Amino acid sequence: MLHRIAVLADIHGNLTALQAVLADARQQEATDYWFLGDLFLPGPGAQQLYQTLADVAPSVWLQGNWEQGINAIMTGTGRLEEPSTIYFARLTEYLVTHLQSAQYEELIQRPIATQLTLNGLTFQLAHNQPERSTGHDLYPAGEQTSFDHLAGDADVAVYGHTHQQVMRVSQRGQLIINSGATGQPYSPYAKFMADQRANYALLTVTDAGQISVEFRKVTYDIEQELALARKQDLPYLKLYEHLRHTGYTSTHDEKLLKRLNDEYGYQAVVQKFFGPQRDNQ
Repeated sequence: MLHRIAVLADIHGNLTALQAVLADARQQEATDYWFLGDLFLPGPGAQQLYQTLADVAPSVWLQGNWEQGINAIMTGTGRLEEPSTIYFARLTEYLVTHLQSAQYEELIQRPIATQLTLNGLTFQLAHNQPERSTGHDLYPAGEQTSFDHLAGDADVAVYGHTHQQVMRVSQRGQLIINSGATGQPYSPYAKFMADQRANYALLTVTDAGQISVEFRKVTYDIEQELALARKQDLPYLKLYEHLRHTGYTSTHDEKLLKRLNDEYGYQAVVQKFFGPQRDNQ
């Protein structure tokens, strides 16, 4: 059977981008979908976003480092003091109050990596490395040994996390692919960073196990996405507007986050939601 697989990763709460990519994948006659993790946040997509992805019944659905971070906030006992931790906790509160508990529980049980065989080709699929969902070692300019580790004994390795479309090979010649970010594309190169179209990859695998790779970039309505964020009363709305217009995040800008947390009283909000005991440990 000929397979045409739409590979998506790093949607990050961007419902409008996901809808545009799925529409494009249907036009390209995709027969299957693989999602490699980081579904939620900092965008406004929650229950509808989850259902939109679920409706195409991906045969692979992984979680990423943001899902693990969300679960750490929900189950952790650390103090909610650092501005970036408060930022993540406030967004987590937003998410879990807009997402059905059954979907949340299902999400955090998903693996960060899996393997499968398709028409004789073995695939290693992971959010980042097979044993961990985070780290910088698979950035495009990373060490060759990191990519060799990702590939392992598979014929093809496909990963997400770095938000950049990549195709390269291991030292042994195995194929390594990053589909790019559907909801939050990135490039260190300014001219390409300005292109904020939604990314995904289309893999075609023939009956004979021959593989072709097409990187897709899909235009979507950014203002429609921001209108949804305003309608949903998304926390840190100005930061999301900046992200959607420029591609640049504010996740680690401690000074800016502290100012916004103080302005909106977010530290008190998250401590009330997650329990006063979190502030006393």
